[in-house]
Amino acid sequence: MTGISGSFHTCRLPLSRDNSLEPLFNVLFSANRGTPNHGEWIVACLKGVWSKLLGEKLAAVCQPARFENSNLTVEILNSEWKEAVKSVRPTLLEKLRATTAGEIRTVTIVNRRPTAGNA
Repeated sequence: MTGISGSFHTCRLPLSRDNSLEPLFNVLFSANRGTPNHGEWIVACLKGVWSKLLGEKLAAVCQPARFENSNLTVEILNSEWKEAVKSVRPTLLEKLRATTAGEIRTVTIVNRRPTAGNA
């Protein structure tokens, strides 16, 4: 098992047989609750298990971007996939709730913002 990276890029936590991070997540969540990096920590952990949660194909076209007030913002990397990702939002939300012990309550799907190099 690899721990949380110092810069919160990716946190690789082991999934249980039912793809839940709940036991370990609860411990780490308690330690991070209320800290300035709480949202970044959740996004980093999700990035570490994203393809296991969504499958390789879907994970390749979207990614967790921000977490605030129990809402996870998922960015679509290719706008042609936006409707396909939106169509699986209920299933995605169910998996995210199970994986994060209910921490994520809503999911917002947005097109990726252009960066300075991609604008």
